[in-house]
Amino acid sequence: MKLIKPQRVDATTGNLLHSIIIYTIPLILGTLTQTCFNAIDLAVLGNMADSNAVASVGATSMIISLLVNSFIGIAGGAKIILAHYFGAKNAEKLQKTASTSLIISIMLGVLIAILGILFAPFFLNLTNCPSECYNGALVYIRIYVAAAPAILIYNFGAAIITASGDSQRPLYYIILSGLVNIVFNILFCLTFSHKVAAVATATLISQIVGAFLVLNRLVKMDGACRISLKKLDFDKKTFGKIMLQGLPLALNNALYPFANLQIQSAINTFGVSAISGNSTCMTVEGIPGSVSGSFGSTATVFIGQNLGADEKKRADRSFWYCILTSCLIGFFLGTGIYLTGRFWLSLFLPNDQLAIDYGMIRMFYIVLFYPIACANSVLGAAIQAHGHAPYTAFSSILCVCVFRLIWMWFIYPHFQVFDMLMACFLVSWLLCLLFNIFGYLLYCKKLFKLPRFKRRRK
Repeated sequence: MKLIKPQRVDATTGNLLHSIIIYTIPLILGTLTQTCFNAIDLAVLGNMADSNAVASVGATSMIISLLVNSFIGIAGGAKIILAHYFGAKNAEKLQKTASTSLIISIMLGVLIAILGILFAPFFLNLTNCPSECYNGALVYIRIYVAAAPAILIYNFGAAIITASGDSQRPLYYIILSGLVNIVFNILFCLTFSHKVAAVATATLISQIVGAFLVLNRLVKMDGACRISLKKLDFDKKTFGKIMLQGLPLALNNALYPFANLQIQSAINTFGVSAISGNSTCMTVEGIPGSVSGSFGSTATVFIGQNLGADEKKRADRSFWYCILTSCLIGFFLGTGIYLTGRFWLSLFLPNDQLAIDYGMIRMFYIVLFYPIACANSVLGAAIQAHGHAPYTAFSSILCVCVFRLIWMWFIYPHFQVFDMLMACFLVSWLLCLLFNIFGYLLYCKKLFKLPRFKRRRK
């Protein structure tokens, strides 16, 4: 029982590196589990349908990220605030933040579902979705965004749970909901003729299961974050604080798919094989991506809790442990996956060699350089935990949105090959890294506030 009983990690006491590893491992495993289940979706389509079905799902990835994943950033804002209050042991503010967060998740989820269902054709036309997979993509988007309330409830609820130091239960919930997804994937694909609708419906059901598990935990957990569904309290001041931290993160998340819409549109012009190879590689990227995202989340909680407890040196050590460990793991994973890339891609695309070739091009520019993404994730989390989330939004606007648009408008038209589309991601990562390093030195280390400047002001 000791192996499966969830334990809460206190970021403000004990062996720091040990606590970070114990806390991060379930996050990595949870993300990897989710990636595996998403990969099974594509594998089922690739083996029980055809490349058009895979492309139907792949053509929606950027749109779904824009409609759903961007708003999950607001849950990140809630996690930052909760981590500070946990470190400060402020029970009253913890209760208000948890309750207000849950209400926000419901409101946003319903709004996203309505907008996504209504405007799905507009987004598909905006990305020049090929006619061969247009109808399948439309069905997939509408069913997927119908699960938006459940997706938001799960993410906001998981933010509350993980900010308290419990990163294990969300892993269990992902495993259970993922198993539900697999069962219904196979069952529906064997039963229904429309394979894309079958996979989307299975995903919808699994998201509802995940939301139920998180809600069940929130109403039963001990401490100030326990939720009473009959006594949900919406606090305006807390709402303002969550939005102050969360909106920049939401904007940050939205900019990536928004900036990538034009790139996705250009990818679509290369045909179904390019779409399939690109989307399949994005699934494989979830393996090293689990490291960058998980250590970023760990940095948010550990730095936030220690700042709330006024343990500034411990917060600084948390940053260095997170960034060094994540970059090291990211290097070995990225290199290993790239060297065995054709094997991974062939699992999903056994009969499309051209799609595998496109996927390998993406792997070279992205998977091989994932330590850069790891560094960006932890640097951004550190800046946000110090209360400067707007800076990370600004750097994303400049380095991701503006830069990638400039690339697509002025550079790609002169070199219209698939490599130039993928190189855009790598160069923008490097530019973002420079801005994040500057932001860390400015806001976290305060190296630019030297005594002589203060004397001159006086």
